Order: sequence, then C-alpha cells, then structure tokens
Amino acid sequence: MLEYLNMAGAVYLNDVLLDSDPRLLEPLTRAWNTPRYWLLSPPVLRAGTNTLLIRVSGLAAYQPGLGMLHVGEPNVIHERYKHERRLRHDLQFFSLAVTATLGCFFLPLWLMRRRETAFGWFGLMSLAAWCYELNQVATSPWPFADNHGWEIANSIAFLLYSASFTMFVLRFCERRYPRIEGAFWTLVASGALALVFTPHAHIQVMRDIMAALPGLTYFASCILFFTFAWRSRRPDQLILSLCVAVFILVGIHDFLVFFKVLDSNIYYAALTSPIQLISMAMVLGWRFVANLRRIERFNEELNLKVSAATEELAATLKRQHELEVVNVRLGERLNLAHDLHDGLGGTLVSSIATLEHAPEGIPSERFLTILKELRDDLRIVVDAASSHQFAETSLADMIAPLRHRLTRLFENQQIACHWQLSGIDRCYLAASDSLDVMRILQEGLTNVLKHSRADRVNTELVYSAQSLDLVITDNGIGLTPEPVEWQTGAGMRSMQRRANRLGGVFKIVHASGNTVLTVHIPYKSKVAKEEKLTS
Repeated sequence: MLEYLNMAGAVYLNDVLLDSDPRLLEPLTRAWNTPRYWLLSPPVLRAGTNTLLIRVSGLAAYQPGLGMLHVGEPNVIHERYKHERRLRHDLQFFSLAVTATLGCFFLPLWLMRRRETAFGWFGLMSLAAWCYELNQVATSPWPFADNHGWEIANSIAFLLYSASFTMFVLRFCERRYPRIEGAFWTLVASGALALVFTPHAHIQVMRDIMAALPGLTYFASCILFFTFAWRSRRPDQLILSLCVAVFILVGIHDFLVFFKVLDSNIYYAALTSPIQLISMAMVLGWRFVANLRRIERFNEELNLKVSAATEELAATLKRQHELEVVNVRLGERLNLAHDLHDGLGGTLVSSIATLEHAPEGIPSERFLTILKELRDDLRIVVDAASSHQFAETSLADMIAPLRHRLTRLFENQQIACHWQLSGIDRCYLAASDSLDVMRILQEGLTNVLKHSRADRVNTELVYSAQSLDLVITDNGIGLTPEPVEWQTGAGMRSMQRRANRLGGVFKIVHASGNTVLTVHIPYKSKVAKEEKLTS
C-alpha cells in the first residue's frame, strides 16, 4: 500500500505496470491525496528479490513526492488502506457536504435579514472553506488549464476564508472599524492579484507568502475574538471561544505540515472544520432563537399595549360621542330658540303692534289671519328643524307671506316700504338655508320697525349665479346712541350666526343718514344644485 503520490505517477513491479494515473504530463492528474492498494500474487510477485519502481510526476512548486510504502499480510494492509482511505477521502467528502450545507443556509438567511451581517460573513466563510477543501478530493485541475491555475485559485480561496473569518469575528462581537476594514480588504485584493500575476517561476515563494499571511491573520483573529469574549462575558461568545481554541491547535499542525516542519501530508483542518463550522452555526442559531424570543416578547407586550390603547380609545370615542350628542341637542335647542325668537317673536311683535294701532276693536277675520300667520311661522320652524333637503318652493314663494305682513305693518306705522327682488324666484335652497335667509330679513326689518324711527326702508334681495345678496336700508337714527341695546342683543347675534352658517358675510353700517344692513352669501355650490334641481 502506498499512502499517497503527489501528484500523479505510475507503479511498476518487476517491470510490470501495476498502476498508472491517466495523465502524467500537464495537466497532471491530481491524485496526490489518494492512497493506493495492490494485492500482489504470482507471476508478478516473484520468490526472492522483487524490484518496485515508482514514477512520480509533479511540479516542483507544489511539493512532489510519495508517502510511506507498506508491505505485509493482505488483511493487515487492507485494514490500513481502509483507514487511510477513510481519512483522506471519505471524511473529506463529508466535510465538503457539511460546509456547503451551512454556507447555503446562512447566506440566504443573511439575504433575508441584512442586519444580521454575522450570518453573511459566516456563509461566505463556509463557501470559501468549501472551495479550499475541494483540493483534498479533486482529481483534475478542471476548470483550469493546468495545476498552476488550480493552486492559485486554491490559495485565493484560503485567503478569502481567512478574511471572512476575521470579518465574522468582528460582526459576531458587534464591532465595526470602517477604515481598518477598508485597508484590510485592500490588502486581501492585492494578495489575490499578486497570486494571479506572479510568474510561474516565482509562484512557490508567493504561494508560501499567501499561505503564511492568511494563517497569521487567522490566528490573530482568534486572539482578538478571545479578547472580545473575555471583555463581554457573553455566554455565546465564551462558548464559541472554546471551539476556536480547539481549532487553533489544528491550524498550527497544518501550518507546520505545509511548511514541512512536520513530516506528514495529512491536513486536519479540512477534517475538523465541520466541527468548528457546526459549533459556530449552533451558536449563531442560539443567538437567532434568542432574538426571535426577544421579538416575540416584544410583540406580546406590544399587543397588550395596543389592546389597552384600543380600549382607552374606544372609551374616549364613546365619551366624545356622548359629548357630541349633548352638543347637538344643545345646538338644536339653541337654533329652535333663535327660530322662535326671530320667527314667532317677530310675528308676535308685529301682531302686538297691529293690535295696539288698531283704532277700534280688531275684526274677527283679522284676528284669525294673525293666528294663521303665527301657525304658518310655527310650521316653517318645524319643517326647517326636521329637514335639510332642498325645498320644493322657491325663496320668493317662501318670503311672500312675510313680505306681505311686514309691508302692511310698515304702512300702518306710516313707514314707506320698498322691495326690490331679483332672481329669487329661481332660487331653491335647503329648507334650513331658506329659513336662515328669511329670519335675517325678518329680524332686520323688525329692528327697523322697533328701533330706527325711520320713515323709509328699502329692501333688496338679489340672487345671481354667484351669490345671494340682501341689503336693508333705512333712514332712521342709526346705530348710536339708542340702538346699542339691539346691537348687542340676541337678534344681532342671531343674524350674525345665521350669516356665518350660510357661509356669508354680515355687515351693518351707518353713513350719510342711512343705516345699511348687508349680507353677502357666495352660492356657487348651491347654484349647481339649484340648476340640477330646476332642470
């Protein structure tokens, strides 16, 4: 049995070819780590002296040679062969499978959770280790043209593995050094380029340098990790530091083998790397599960707080709804009071004035008319309070009874009353809006009747496509000093409030001996509705 033959070769016994690799010239067969076993029998094996010739085909830069040759009883030698085969071949495939699985698991995990950068560096480190360990079982330099290309790629894989391990240590310990990391990766890229462009005549020196520097970087990263773990005293870092300590011993052994300090060609790093990677993966998984548990606790607390906030919000909304209901009721009561004041109140005032100025007893027909007017006013108040739809009658029709009643009242008190109406026969407003306009008109003219001492009053009500304008002009005593009471009274506030509710502008001024009350109401939106209704 021959332990190994680096890289390829042929074996002859008594000038009889026992075994030969497929390619003994470049590109050479890469059978350097494969044990050979032969069961010899006559006529190849002769009695007495036998001559064994071994041809070794290798490249000087990559340590050509052969391992120990064992001759003995078939059973004993075969057991030794199986041991060497398991160590140099079978376990290497197992290591490759584990390394590839971990790399293919953690890299996608990092892609889905970019904040977990330690996962990404661990996945990259695993894949780089897989490329480096592939050298143990590969039997040809494919996909490269020769073994120089293969060895350069293998050295770059080791360089990338060492650099990824350093980055993993930093991220696992939650450390960031942007400038130092940038310089570090510049050196890694420079080393890779140096390997690619170094002439083959000097590749051995460069390969040794690119094996030593990553190796030293690896050991330095391990020491750095021990320091961080000792300072933080975190359980996951302390556990992982024990795994790293074991692997340092393996790394030192392989380092000495590579530089021929130890007489061996077995590299244990490839064999023990699954243990290290699995340990690191378990620690990462532990951290991942711990983060998930922390997130779950946070979600539970968040759900509790959301539930509490929801209940509190529901209670607040309920209280707000109750307050709004109370406010609506108060507003309705207030509007009803204003309507009664401006409507029934005005009608009662005018009716009282009629009765007071009647020279003799009022006829029963006239008294019945007054009662009907009071009934109509009350009906208008009730209809306006119960409906916000557009009225079926125009604004001209709605104010006609009021106009007739007030005109007669002004005439009874010797006050000349002139009306100028334009376009209001085409004006269809909501019942509440019509009532507001009518109450402003009624309250304004009632104030003239009660306070102005005027002998002439002009009323203009103009409706156009853009607005509705009301102007009441009298030649009374104006706003001062006597009218102060009605300026600040309920009637004035009611007219102001109704104008605001209609979206209009209310003004009252005294100039040139006249008191002018104006209300300007833009009605663009209502015009559209009115035109739609009339069409």
